[in-house]
Amino acid sequence: MKLAFLGPAPPFRGGIVTYYGMLARALKARGHEVFWASFRKQYPRFLFPGTEQEGRTAAWLDHPDHPRFVAWSPWSWWRTYRDLKRASPRALVIKYWIPFFAPGFFAVTWLLRRDTGVRVVYLLDNVIPHEKYPLGMFLTRLALRQGHGYIAQSAQVRRDLFTVLPGTDPAAVVDAPHPVYDFGEPGRPRKTRAEARKALGLEAAAHLVLFFGFIKPYKGVVHLIDAAGPLRREFGRDLEILIVGDVYGEKQPYLDRIAASGGSDVVRLVDGFVPDEIVEDYFVAADLVVLPYVSATQSGIVQIAYNYDLPVVTTAVGGLPEVVEDGRTGFLVPPGDSAALAAAITRFFREEKAAAFAGAVAAQKKKYSWDAMAEAIEGLAGGGREEGR
Repeated sequence: MKLAFLGPAPPFRGGIVTYYGMLARALKARGHEVFWASFRKQYPRFLFPGTEQEGRTAAWLDHPDHPRFVAWSPWSWWRTYRDLKRASPRALVIKYWIPFFAPGFFAVTWLLRRDTGVRVVYLLDNVIPHEKYPLGMFLTRLALRQGHGYIAQSAQVRRDLFTVLPGTDPAAVVDAPHPVYDFGEPGRPRKTRAEARKALGLEAAAHLVLFFGFIKPYKGVVHLIDAAGPLRREFGRDLEILIVGDVYGEKQPYLDRIAASGGSDVVRLVDGFVPDEIVEDYFVAADLVVLPYVSATQSGIVQIAYNYDLPVVTTAVGGLPEVVEDGRTGFLVPPGDSAALAAAITRFFREEKAAAFAGAVAAQKKKYSWDAMAEAIEGLAGGGREEGR
């Protein structure tokens, strides 16, 4: 069948863009045609706290050529609707993560529902955002009411959907967990750990702890920094904490926190967006991924870690306990507790949990497939895989 996306695409960058690209690849492999109604602009510059909104995207991911949508331009909403109407897909798939895009999503979907048979499927990252937005709940409700079906990527997201839209038909909601991300180039052999560390200029033998992703307050990076002192006393220079990602806001407070942590010589902050082609190196190089989130629904970073059979230490917030099994694929700690974070990391290395946890991750990740997500979309779109053949 023919399906459409409404969301950011290259040259924009970030996890949402990568998700759409990998989903498009999965749907096409199942015989479907994908029309991508993409963003012409993503955020006004004054509202964007990161460094750059655009960047290099892996050549093996989709690079659509239908940029039209601008979140603050009603004229672009009308033109996006016209593009989608002409494309005439069976269903439109929209990832929803923040209320900023809700007015435009509402306008496009309302117009489509008014005079076409296109089904609207919302793929829910967050229903209740991590950060406060003016009129956030109202805008979210406005947009999501236009959906014919919803894909909840965690039980927490499902609960949040029924909080925002209590009258939603349960039959219209499908549970499908966030699939794993594979950043390897098709046909290219994966580097060994030693090769990846050499490419990144990292110590060959040190225990390597990795935080990866946009650095925002709700990600709790400061608590990992505060854990550096106890970890430095425990392991000396045999442990390195690598914090990799684009800092949203001021970088200096993080640098000051590192300097005062008592472990400044084992913490490295790699500020900036990481191109898709290099992402894999960080995960192949790491021993353990640590995500000290203060709040969360789910995390795409866990799914990257799992693709590379990496255990995860994270906090027991939102939907994370649904994915990270405490004592089996990683450890769960209370949010905002740097001492507990340091203790869990210490336990992982001192008790030599790497092999057992990696084996459990390898077994568990099978349920986080792109085919499962594609099947959920096919069901809500009103047709099966065979209709794409």
